[in-house]
Amino acid sequence: MKIGILTWFHHRNYGTILQAYALQKFLKSKGYNCELVNYIPINNKTFLEKIKQGNFKHRIASKIESTKFKFLGSNIKAMLVEKNKSFANFATNNMDFTEKAQTSSELFRLNETIDCFICGSDQIWNPENFNGVYYLNFVEDKNKKVSYAPSFGVSQIPISKIEEIRQLVNKFDWLSVREDKGASILKELTLKDVKVVVDPTLLLSKTDWEQVSVNPNISEDYILCYFLGDRQEYWKAVQNLQRMTKYKVIIIPARFNAYLKKYEIRTSTSPEEFIGLIKNAKLVLTDSYHGVIFSLKFERDFYVFKRFKDKDKRSQNSRIYNILKVLNLEERLVDCNVLKNYKDNCSIENYEEINKVLSREIDDSTAFLKKALSDYDIGED
Repeated sequence: MKIGILTWFHHRNYGTILQAYALQKFLKSKGYNCELVNYIPINNKTFLEKIKQGNFKHRIASKIESTKFKFLGSNIKAMLVEKNKSFANFATNNMDFTEKAQTSSELFRLNETIDCFICGSDQIWNPENFNGVYYLNFVEDKNKKVSYAPSFGVSQIPISKIEEIRQLVNKFDWLSVREDKGASILKELTLKDVKVVVDPTLLLSKTDWEQVSVNPNISEDYILCYFLGDRQEYWKAVQNLQRMTKYKVIIIPARFNAYLKKYEIRTSTSPEEFIGLIKNAKLVLTDSYHGVIFSLKFERDFYVFKRFKDKDKRSQNSRIYNILKVLNLEERLVDCNVLKNYKDNCSIENYEEINKVLSREIDDSTAFLKKALSDYDIGED
């Protein structure tokens, strides 16, 4: 049997590329022959169509944010180029791909060589960026279709997309998602019980990740900051924690304002260095789901900030809530108010119990994959 994994891998986002790597690495470790489908969507929508499709203010703000980077110095721009190269190198060195499959006919031809298609994790099912390819709309009925931990990224599906998504997901042989909210959405659309599974990055062991991580060679204790959002409350907390702990502050920048902070900025951080920076941090401050995942994997102290207001239709907070609830770590979540009583709350002292819970969740997720792929002999082409 040959497996084709369809997921995002092309975004210059650490969580995106590492989840794609993790699912392939895990399946290979179990003896399966699998490749990532080499598909990169082309966005042909006009700006007006994008505005009609999604939140107007959000899209205007994103456009403004992207233009700000033009004002960064040549040194920063060079480091951003270096960062992009590091993502490409990581994919080339660590991941196996099919031939390029960009057109409908190229995707359809994959049915001749691939027996089972898995649409993988990340927000590939987010209706704001709806793309039927990520629902395996090109796969023939003779081939198996499995979803492993995709996320809708929102709390509800727009009415205009419900029927189309309903038809697509009902064609799957096995369905799983990453969050409880996604399971509720699918249950309404399919009337089936849907498995909630862990993110692929959790399927790999701590040792697996250590093998690809790069040590940052920082002698001092440090606070690592990785924020995908840009809220003033983040930086107030960073300032207060730095003052209390006396730790060095290191930033992996994702937004323009991060470059304006008077801390050490690691612009050209590669995926391997990202893992190493979390692994060796004394404290991680993040609003990133995968920032939390890797903090857990390496048993780091961390705080996670709300990136969105809960009433925001674009809110992606549910995935953060889900993992914290499962592990009884809700106190690590920071709302808009700045943290207080840091000394009392900074250390996570129950990682032994946390790891037991994670182990059960990982075992359940592994069992789901094993059942979904049980019709085939491991390792057969």
